[in-house]
Amino acid sequence: MREPVRRPTKTMAHSGPGHPKVLRSLLAAVVLLGGGAAVAWLLIELKAEPARREVAAYAPVVESVVLEAGAVTERFVGYGTAQPHRITNLGAEVAGRVVEVVGRLRAGSVVTASQALVRIDDREYAQLLKRAEALAAADQAAVDGLDAETEKLAALIDTARQEERVARNEYMRVTDLFERQLAAKKEYDFANLAYQQVRRVLQAYQMEESKLGPRRRQLLASKDAHLAEVAQAQLNIDRCSIAAPFAGAIKALNVEVGDWVGPGSIVATVLDTARVEIGLQLPAAVYDRTAAGAPCSVKSESMPDVEWHGRVARVAPSVDEQTRTFSAYVEVDNTQQNLPCIPGTFVRAEVQGPTHADALAVPRGAIRDDLVFVAMDGVARTRAVHVGCFVADRVLVTGDVAAGDRVILSHLSQLRDGSAIRLQAEEQAPAKAASSAASGGRSVLP
Repeated sequence: MREPVRRPTKTMAHSGPGHPKVLRSLLAAVVLLGGGAAVAWLLIELKAEPARREVAAYAPVVESVVLEAGAVTERFVGYGTAQPHRITNLGAEVAGRVVEVVGRLRAGSVVTASQALVRIDDREYAQLLKRAEALAAADQAAVDGLDAETEKLAALIDTARQEERVARNEYMRVTDLFERQLAAKKEYDFANLAYQQVRRVLQAYQMEESKLGPRRRQLLASKDAHLAEVAQAQLNIDRCSIAAPFAGAIKALNVEVGDWVGPGSIVATVLDTARVEIGLQLPAAVYDRTAAGAPCSVKSESMPDVEWHGRVARVAPSVDEQTRTFSAYVEVDNTQQNLPCIPGTFVRAEVQGPTHADALAVPRGAIRDDLVFVAMDGVARTRAVHVGCFVADRVLVTGDVAAGDRVILSHLSQLRDGSAIRLQAEEQAPAKAASSAASGGRSVLP
C-alpha cells in the first residue's frame, strides 16, 4: 500500500521561510522613528530664541475723591411711636344717672377746653344744697341775735358797774362815819345792803356775759359745718357736669343717657392732639451731644411724603445698662404742621447734633486700620488719620490729610505705600463736608 502524501499547514508556512521579513519590518520602523527624533532635535537646536520683553508692573485703575473742608452737622437717628402729649380718663366723682351726652358727642369728636361732655342728674345734690344753706342761715341768725343780746348785756354791765361804784363809795363813807360813831348802825347796814345788791347784779350780768362767748362760738362752728355742707353740695352739683380738661379729641365715650354711674366710673377718654411726644432710644455714645431744644425731623413709612418738625423736649438722666441706650423725648407741635402727626404713628426721627466747622469727611470704606491712601503723581501714599464721629456714610477725620488731597476709594487691599495706580478717567465728585450735604445724613456711632 502507498503512504498518503503530507501537505504543510498554514501555520507551518508562516513560521518557515517568512520569519525574517517580520524582523526586517520591525527594524525599519525603529530606524525611521530614531531618524525622526534626531531630525526634530536638530530643528529645535537650530531654532533661534525670540527676543524677551520686560512686562510693566500692573497699575490698578482706582476710584478717588477730593477732600474739601466744610461745616458738618451730626444727626442721630432713632425710632419710636408718637404718643399724645396728654391723655386722661374722665371718671365720675358722684353717683347718679346720666341725663345728657352734650351735643351727641362720640369717639373722634373734637372738643375744647372746659367743654361739657356728660351731665349727671343733680337734683338730689340741689336739695342738699338748699337744706345746708337754710341751716347755715339759721346759724347766722342765731349769731346775730346773740350779738344783739351781747350788746344789750354790755350796756347793762356798764350801768351796773357805775351803780356798783356809787354804792361802794357810799358804803365806804358810811363805814367811816360809823367807825367814828357819827352814823347809826341802821345807816351802816342799809349802805352795806345796797352795795351788796349792786355787786350781785353786776356779777349776774358778768356771768351771763361769760356764757355768751361759748354759745356764740358754738353757733359759729355749726354755721361753718353747714357752710361746708353747702360747699360740698355745690361741688357735687358741679361734678354732675363732666367737662374736657383741655382741648383735644374724644378717644372713647363709655356712657349713654340713662346709664347709672358711680364714683370712679370711667365716662370718657380725651386726647390732647395739639402736641405729640415721641420717645427715642439713642446710643449712649451720643448722650453728651444730645441736648434739650435740639431740632428734629420726623417721618413715617405710612406717610412718606410728609415730614414733621419738632424739638427735643427732655433727655433721660441715665443710660440703660442692658441696651446701652438712653431715651430722648421729641415733642411735635401739631398746630405748626401742615398735617398733624397722629398719636400711635410709628416714626423715624433724626435729631440734630452739634455742627463741626471746617471738617474733613472721608467715606467710611476708605479707612483701613486708621490709614487712608492718597493719590500722588501716579502712586498711592499712606496717611495716618484719627477717626472722629460718623456722619451718614462718612467719617470726620483729622491727622495727615488736608483739603485738596485725593483719597483712594477702591482696590485698597491691593495697595501698598508707593504702589503704582491709575485714576479713573471720570473724576469723582469732591467729598465736600458742607452742612447742606450732611443735612440728610445719619450719625449713629457703633
